[in-house]
Amino acid sequence: VSTQSTGVKEILENGRDALCNLQFGDKLMVLVDQLAENKVISGYNKMNLKGLKAQSDIIEELIKILKTKGWDNFKTARGILYEMFPDLKEAAVWDENHIDDLPVLTIKYSEEDGTASTSTEVEHDGNVPNPASAQEGIADTDGMFASRSKDEPSKSQPVTRSELSALPAYNMTKRRHKGICLIINNENYTKARSNKKEFKDRRGSTKDADSLKQIFGKLGFYVEYQKDVSKAKMDKLIDMMVKFQGLNTYSCFVAIFLSHGENECLNCVDGQDKKIDDIINSFKGDNCSALKGIPKWFIIQACRGKDFNYEVTTEHDAHGSEDGNDVERQSDKPISIPACADFYISYATAPGYFSFRNINEGSWFINDLCSVLETYAHREDVNTMMTRVNRNVALGRCVQSDFGYRRQMPCHVNMLTSALYLHRNRASEI
Repeated sequence: VSTQSTGVKEILENGRDALCNLQFGDKLMVLVDQLAENKVISGYNKMNLKGLKAQSDIIEELIKILKTKGWDNFKTARGILYEMFPDLKEAAVWDENHIDDLPVLTIKYSEEDGTASTSTEVEHDGNVPNPASAQEGIADTDGMFASRSKDEPSKSQPVTRSELSALPAYNMTKRRHKGICLIINNENYTKARSNKKEFKDRRGSTKDADSLKQIFGKLGFYVEYQKDVSKAKMDKLIDMMVKFQGLNTYSCFVAIFLSHGENECLNCVDGQDKKIDDIINSFKGDNCSALKGIPKWFIIQACRGKDFNYEVTTEHDAHGSEDGNDVERQSDKPISIPACADFYISYATAPGYFSFRNINEGSWFINDLCSVLETYAHREDVNTMMTRVNRNVALGRCVQSDFGYRRQMPCHVNMLTSALYLHRNRASEI
């Protein structure tokens, strides 16, 4: 794994916060005029930007335009911004001291000799096969997280009750970079079928992957995408990510697996199984020191068995206070925490059941997850948003069969010690 200089797109994403937080006032239109005068943007771009009313919309569109303009135009735009806002160079990450320090994990893998090396171009790989009994629209399975903590005497005392007041949120600016998101998309199972395994291709999975790349990119995460991964490559990818020297510069880690699955395993594209617990345990604090105290969110779109979840009729009533006053909080001082702390694991379905995927639109779970993130990530924490996803999938989706309506119930394991907000700050929007 190596640290490389980043491209314009990554720099703009990395400096998005500073730009969004600027108090432009009337200067925003002055900026647009100057960019046009210096031929950084076209007259057509200028017209479109001036047609927008909200500052946030103008900034988002401007960032989108600058991503396509190359290094020279980017540097010109940066110079104009520095002239208009002298403090920007110190506050943003667009100056030369920061441009080259975004750690980027890029992987090139040889199936022939099982070796991996870094490369400036990412090979898209993904693993996990489709169960033989899967029907059109059915996804995969996964296994619950099993903590295997080491029996070692504690060297610190628990936090006192007086220090556990209201629930805090993870600091998404704790480190230089916001977050890294690993997406592994297993769609083509030709290799598994050549190995006498009856796995169907996961049609529609690319739609899920594209939606996830877009939403996490908008949230300011660096996205590492791998497609159609064998068991050997999966092992190597996990090992390289755990040992990635730049991992300690990210404030949040997200890993997403789109795959066939069953019996607490992901089915890789070569027909071999990878235990989900083994993947998650690799990132525990005693195995991956770079992520100690950092929120780790695993999202697993895979079947977890061969049973169908049929509907039942019931009265539904939800109770509970909204202020959360009886929830306790960690103090801000350094403390000793369990090795399995700060994990949040989202499964598309409950243990033992199928999950569903539309061959054109993608999976139910990922569709609703991306929709909820798009709508609520600027103001709600992950656990609240996943409850919305549960409700949308469980109550809003079903498929009819001869035996009744088949439904799906997502399942989450929450080992977070603070609230996880994915937005940059409470006032910003994605």
